[in-house]
Amino acid sequence: MITVLLNWLYIFFITQLLGLLFYRFLEKFTKHSIYLSITKNIVCGIVICTVYAQFFSLFHKVGALANLILLIICVIVLFRYKTEVFSLINDLKTTIFSWDGMLYFGIIIVVAFFTSRGAIHADTNMYHAQAIRWYEEYGVVKGLANLQWHFAYNSSYFGFAALFSLSFLGFQSFHCTTGFITAIFIIWSLNNLKNFFSHSYHIADLCCIGILLYALVNITGCVSPASDYATMLFALYLITRWAQEIESECQSTTAYCLLSVLAVYIFTLKLSAGLLILLAFYPIILLINAKRTKEIITYLVLGIITLLPFIIRNVIISGWLLYPFPSIDLFSFDWKLPVQYVNIDSAQIKVWARCLYDPKLIDTPFKNWLPIWWNAQERYAQMLILTNILAILLDIIILIHHIVCHKKFNWNLVLLNIVTISSAIAWLFLASFIRYGLAFLIGIPMLSIGMWMHKENSSFYKLVSGCIVVLMFFTLTPYWDHYFSDDLVFIKQNLTEPYYIIQKDYDHSEIITYDMNGATIYSPKEGETNGYRYFPSSAYDYMIENTELRGSDIKDGFRNTEFR
Repeated sequence: MITVLLNWLYIFFITQLLGLLFYRFLEKFTKHSIYLSITKNIVCGIVICTVYAQFFSLFHKVGALANLILLIICVIVLFRYKTEVFSLINDLKTTIFSWDGMLYFGIIIVVAFFTSRGAIHADTNMYHAQAIRWYEEYGVVKGLANLQWHFAYNSSYFGFAALFSLSFLGFQSFHCTTGFITAIFIIWSLNNLKNFFSHSYHIADLCCIGILLYALVNITGCVSPASDYATMLFALYLITRWAQEIESECQSTTAYCLLSVLAVYIFTLKLSAGLLILLAFYPIILLINAKRTKEIITYLVLGIITLLPFIIRNVIISGWLLYPFPSIDLFSFDWKLPVQYVNIDSAQIKVWARCLYDPKLIDTPFKNWLPIWWNAQERYAQMLILTNILAILLDIIILIHHIVCHKKFNWNLVLLNIVTISSAIAWLFLASFIRYGLAFLIGIPMLSIGMWMHKENSSFYKLVSGCIVVLMFFTLTPYWDHYFSDDLVFIKQNLTEPYYIIQKDYDHSEIITYDMNGATIYSPKEGETNGYRYFPSSAYDYMIENTELRGSDIKDGFRNTEFR
């Protein structure tokens, strides 16, 4: 736990100062003031660090040098913006030495406990840890996906995790970033909720509760640098911040533009959350109507900068622009992952999520696979899905009420709901594992209840809609109750684990070795646990056997021999 807390302190320092630097530059360039807060700085800093790590990986491994450059920049920021830094420190001190501060400190300790121990996510054992180590050891190599196609997923989150793994110190590769993001968003949500009863609107408040619910569900996974967790947390944060701006008395176009750039960032974390980018239509329309051409170009460039290293790494690692989408076939590099693998992986994602487990069943009609998928879900997961159906029904009733009463529509709020629901629909058809779409499955009911809580005089409307809200509460209860019990059991079972100083290391398994043109490649003897210790490793021996080095060294990359 101590190493976790120290790692978080370092991440906090770097992200806080980088966020401050970015906002001050943006203010000067756009001539619009930006309200700064500790959380806004951290979120901005996380995005900057992620983009920076990806760009850096194109030229060098992400380790000591990458961190040294960041530290030098942060020291310069300390001296250049010392007034702002002292102001933030004073705000932090005020919070720390208060009753709220005691609560937040307790949350940090609890999340650090979960981050220091527990079961490593199966996908982390399979490829997350190896993907992070590729950042640490080589940055990026051509055709890496030929060694194991999972590397082609190329989540930008692994760049952020590698930057702060601090493996170059020689202790271990720390994996504390998921816990850091979880702790920050829990504290931010609670801080917003403390003024719940003074708020005129409660859409953002309910979304904050949604963040807390997500943290409750996945807090036992904080030990894993899993891209799913980071994606869902940031997606919920984006939805909540967007709702906050809608409810604000003086809405900021700049805030919407920055949140749109954040949506691009979330897309690089995981493609399944990509529809959030559609929210950008709202600030684009505002900027066009106001003829603020300079800002349109500015935020477009920021979005491109955020996306660019992710796209470049996609092409280098797999030879595909977006993986696994074989329909976008633009390149013919010798390291390109064969389309046969892309098709198989794309089909496997869908059929496994639908609980069909056979790629040959990829064309099974929706009406046939839906009952199979539904019956395979746990009871509490079924209740979550039913809650979403009730939430959409509540949305329809609210819509009808607005039409009947001739109320003016808030088209921004309509857009937020449409994008969230569309994201859930896309999740259902493309990759319907609950964890892949949990932010949207939580966000939909939170948005609908938040809209319902607005004061209305119509008693019939309140009666009908209120009954649905009560039903939603009871259908959702088994879901959070299940995970609340799991978390308590986790604490009881892990209290005696020896991780109060050093964080639990990655898992590993018994391995076998293969010779590839003089290079040693590892593979698990049984199962698919690559882990971190044995590098480079592939979970699939048949991919090793059908791959060769492109040159005399691993840094030259890999290419497939089976389909050449």
